[in-house]
Amino acid sequence: MTETQEPLAVLLLPGRLEDFEFAAHARDLLAIPRVVALEPPRGRGPAAMREAVSAMQARRLRFPGEPRVLVLYRPRQYPLARALLGVYVAAELWYVPPDPAVFRTAADRSDDELARTRAGQVLIASPDGDPRADNEPLRSRLTELGVISPHPFVPGVRLAPSRSTPDIDDGIPRLGWGHRPGSGRRQFS
Repeated sequence: MTETQEPLAVLLLPGRLEDFEFAAHARDLLAIPRVVALEPPRGRGPAAMREAVSAMQARRLRFPGEPRVLVLYRPRQYPLARALLGVYVAAELWYVPPDPAVFRTAADRSDDELARTRAGQVLIASPDGDPRADNEPLRSRLTELGVISPHPFVPGVRLAPSRSTPDIDDGIPRLGWGHRPGSGRRQFS
């Protein structure tokens, strides 16, 4: 029996959440149990190594489920987003573009164009706006993908639906009331 992974959304933050102008936007999404955030490493490597480092990071990252949506906030994070899309081929890219005044280099402008082209959706958000309203299109899509779900979040595995015959041993660990042989009593196992 193959296990299906929990669907996740991954926010690719440009820095520490506390220092980020769209922190309220990201926090609104992080309130969803299956949404996780990645902050970039503290030290920046050489620009020529960005692609190689991003590809290596994408292969090494382990998530508590399977990313279905990547949310990109800065074009500088686009190489990592592209590498993650190569590893998680079913994932979608959503882009929340910043004010073009924050672009420091020509590479940022180029990555902004690439991100806009590759993104399945471009969200318009304002640092002063209502994050809940800004995120509404993304929340709708997260619901369709199962990231927003009424089921409990169990990192690493998706719970199998309960069966009508609980005594079938199919390798799925279950908790529940059971009978301990020889004890004459039912107990929680």
